Amino acid sequence: MDLSKLSDSERLVAEQAVLTLRALNEAADKAEHGKGMAALESVIHDKGMEHLRGMIAAAAASRPETQKKGSASGRATPAASRPGSRG
Repeated sequence: MDLSKLSDSERLVAEQAVLTLRALNEAADKAEHGKGMAALESVIHDKGMEHLRGMIAAAAASRPETQKKGSASGRATPAASRPGSRG
């Protein structure tokens, strides 16, 4: 991949990915014995979700049609009104 040919939004996503990887490496280095996966999962939960939100925002910003107003194709049901699995 030729990094010099990335668009501005692609460079931002690449930078966010590097920052996420650095956070993972730091968490792995600092994790207590036997708690490495939990430390890495915590980073992914925080930094990974932040990275994904950034990618979604970049994609939506470059495509105005993703933000069109109008009625949804179906009706949403609030989660609280649905019966639980324990019935």
